[in-house]
Amino acid sequence: MNLRDDKVSEPTHIQEIILENFMSYDYARIPFKPGLNLISGPNGAGKSSILLALSVALGQSHTERSRKLSDLIRRGEEMARVSVVFDNSPKNGKRPIGEVDSDSYVLSRYLKEDGNYWHEANYETVTKQEVKRLLSQLSINPDNLLIVMHQGMIDVFGAIDSQERLETVEEAVGLSEYRDRILEARKNLSHKLSEEESINSMLEEARETLKHWEEEYERYQKKQNLQDKKERLQREYAWSKWWRQKEKVENLEKKVRDEEENLKEINTDLEKTSQKQEETKNELEELEYELDDLYRDLTHQEKNKTEASSKLEILKKLEESDIELPEELLDNFSDFEDIIEESEGEISEIKSSLVDKKQKRNKKREKYTDHRVRNAVLSFRRELLEEKLSDLERELEQAKNELKELEVEAEKKGSKVQTDRNSREILEDIRVTNAQLSNMDDVPEDAEKMYKDHKELMEELEEKAEEAEKNRKKALQDLETRKERWRNEIQQLLKKVRQTYRKILERVNAIGDVRMINPDDIDEAGLELTVGFRGAEPQTLDAYTQSGGERSTSIMCFLLALQQHIQSPIRALDEFELHMDPRNRQMMMRELLNLMEESDSQYIIITPGRLVEIEEVPNVIAVQNAAGSSEVKVAT
Repeated sequence: MNLRDDKVSEPTHIQEIILENFMSYDYARIPFKPGLNLISGPNGAGKSSILLALSVALGQSHTERSRKLSDLIRRGEEMARVSVVFDNSPKNGKRPIGEVDSDSYVLSRYLKEDGNYWHEANYETVTKQEVKRLLSQLSINPDNLLIVMHQGMIDVFGAIDSQERLETVEEAVGLSEYRDRILEARKNLSHKLSEEESINSMLEEARETLKHWEEEYERYQKKQNLQDKKERLQREYAWSKWWRQKEKVENLEKKVRDEEENLKEINTDLEKTSQKQEETKNELEELEYELDDLYRDLTHQEKNKTEASSKLEILKKLEESDIELPEELLDNFSDFEDIIEESEGEISEIKSSLVDKKQKRNKKREKYTDHRVRNAVLSFRRELLEEKLSDLERELEQAKNELKELEVEAEKKGSKVQTDRNSREILEDIRVTNAQLSNMDDVPEDAEKMYKDHKELMEELEEKAEEAEKNRKKALQDLETRKERWRNEIQQLLKKVRQTYRKILERVNAIGDVRMINPDDIDEAGLELTVGFRGAEPQTLDAYTQSGGERSTSIMCFLLALQQHIQSPIRALDEFELHMDPRNRQMMMRELLNLMEESDSQYIIITPGRLVEIEEVPNVIAVQNAAGSSEVKVAT
């Protein structure tokens, strides 16, 4: 697919340029014809002013000869106007400017001394953007120095770096869209890379979070198993009490007197133990709250650090990819580094506090567990003693009633089980189980849900990461494809231009080449011309190696070779022969005339001298300056 085909419109040409109070012109109408138009006259006559007027009318805002447009107004006048009349007659049934139903189209620009400037199209005010759109429709870019070459611009074209030279040629021949598409693809690739990095960063964070919840889920399952174990132990304990109670009934009378004193001691001890247990419990809860606060602080600081690190990494990668970053983004580098350093300090301090608090909490848990176990044991003993210390006469009956009650209670826990273990052993297991469960009090009840939710989230992120990788590879492939298309188009163009360039060089006793350098890097790719005169080896064309005449001749040879590929139907050139000897000057003009035979384009050539042995110029315009006012006269 050739992108240039989409922009081709019917060709046009300039019918006339009208100058009013412009520089040395009072009023002048300069007629032009299709093909070659030669403007000739002595230095200072006002020839270059015509080309300058053309540029101003087409939208340029400054030139080498004037810093501001108001300086172009004829001395003593308040306003100037320059107008370009385009041919808009139908060709192949279509007009160049299709929306205008007239055979001519007038584009004017007004310049006022107070600095106000405006455009008119067919005598209606239009914006500069509308002028640009119109000229783009006609494939005319007045800012491209290959379209309108003011005086000295041949030397400028030879002096600019190879990269700018290539871009200038691309725009002139209609290949700039290939470069634009590459830059667009590169921007898209950069976006896809950032997107992939962002997703991978979230995925890594999700993995860490999932790991945490996986551990919590394992603890949750362990807690569930411990709770099941506790229920079994409670069932065994309930029936063990029943078995023991049956045995105690038989020994009740014997033990009553011995246990009365024990009951008194137990009550005293139980009161003290309960008080200590409550105090320890309060201290343990306070430590848990402090630990929760520290974990939240730690999570917050790690999140700050992660976010700052991710953003800093993205900025560094963008900077390494040679993308020009806004100043405000560059200023963020040090801000993110400060955030990371501050977060690391806070994290270290919090972790240290966590270690200390955990040690204190473990000691308190052990102490609290001891109090609870002791409280349970004392309560159990007191219960037994109080039962035994009942009225001696009814004690046995009451013991039997209790036995029945224990049986009912045990049946609530489950069917009868035979156990050889005594209640104390079972209670010890219950105590241990309770201690293990107490260590899992911090296990969230929604641990299972959180684990499954984060697992699902991670799977989604993995899918997104895979999709992001595919998108990045696709964007990279698209970028490489566009680069290849761009290189092929440039190489095909240069292959054609090279042949013509060499043929024209032969006629001026020179050899040379046109080549693309650094074709794999669009930022460094450039257009290099080489030339060697009178048998010398070709050397790279630059502002220092060749003489002024050799440089002008070489560039003109290249421009002539390029002409058939330039899209603009209008080209203008001011004093191309400035440094040429008469022979090369005549030769270049002859080549230009030969080019006219195969081209529908319009050329406006300014020359200070008279051309000998050249009779085929269709339109010669003579410019003279009389009494400070420039005048034009059509010579043919």
